[in-house]
Amino acid sequence: MGYDSEFDQRRLDQLASTYLSESLAAGYVVFFADDDGRLGKATWCLDEGHYKSLNDSGFKYHLMELLDSLLVYRAQHEQPNATQGVVKLNKEKLRVEWVTPEEASQLAE
Repeated sequence: MGYDSEFDQRRLDQLASTYLSESLAAGYVVFFADDDGRLGKATWCLDEGHYKSLNDSGFKYHLMELLDSLLVYRAQHEQPNATQGVVKLNKEKLRVEWVTPEEASQLAE
């Protein structure tokens, strides 16, 4: 089975519809794979109040699980920049960008 270029966004949309229907959060999450290609690190960049509510609701846990799956999926299909990216949160919407290691590192600072 080939790579589905819409897989990432469909899964993010599902997660957003479950957790972000009334969200006002805006910011981003920079994430990196570890040496085994699994989620190793994530840096959250949004205000503390929104971070706490997203964490308490279970959103953070499920986003981390999803990011792990997306990293594995991209690596299996040998996609570019498969080991790092950024998820942008804009209220009720999520979007992922797969970026270079340099871009991810700059965003995580």
